[in-house]
Amino acid sequence: MNPALQENPIDIFREDLFVTAQVLLGYREITAYTHDEMIRCLEEPGTRKLICVPRGCFKSSIGVVSYSIWRLINDPNLRILIDSEIYENSKNFVREIRQKLEQSHMTELFGSFRSKQWSEGSITIAQRTKVLKEASVTASGVGANKVGQHYDLIIMDDLNTDRNSATPEGRQKVLRHYQMNVSILEPTGTMVVIGTRYAADDVIGWILENEVKGLISPP
Repeated sequence: MNPALQENPIDIFREDLFVTAQVLLGYREITAYTHDEMIRCLEEPGTRKLICVPRGCFKSSIGVVSYSIWRLINDPNLRILIDSEIYENSKNFVREIRQKLEQSHMTELFGSFRSKQWSEGSITIAQRTKVLKEASVTASGVGANKVGQHYDLIIMDDLNTDRNSATPEGRQKVLRHYQMNVSILEPTGTMVVIGTRYAADDVIGWILENEVKGLISPP
């Protein structure tokens, strides 16, 4: 860990997503020069956030794994849904978050995060103080039905891919899934959409056309 952070590291990590991602979670490839716009998009106030960048830009490491952990160390009662094209991808993100939280330097700073609900598809952190039916982090995928659940933060990463975006019908299925997610977000909750463009009428295109007012997005 950076010696400069030894004096009061917890407060620094809670305040700064970049330091959390690069120092606390070990994503050394993340740099202020390259990723500052993405970081600021996530840190700034607002309930609708869009990150549209090419593949290979560490958008998921920042926007899914780091952002989820950063939000949880600031508010352990959050209910986060991680959603991707397929459930397996979201489950892999939950696994990575779980592994990061189990690292020794994390538990030394924040205590053990592990609770009885600590599975591949969902985890509830031990720091939670409220009784809630939803887990701290839950995995989902396009086509999965989460009706009846309620989330404070929904992160949708690569809902559109080359596999499901080749036809208008495929793109419409993804759009309907996005709209269903909007209905299970708490009124004060935050929606984050992360992805790469595949068509003019994909989810990102629809958001830009219909929800651009009030949207927080990098230029």
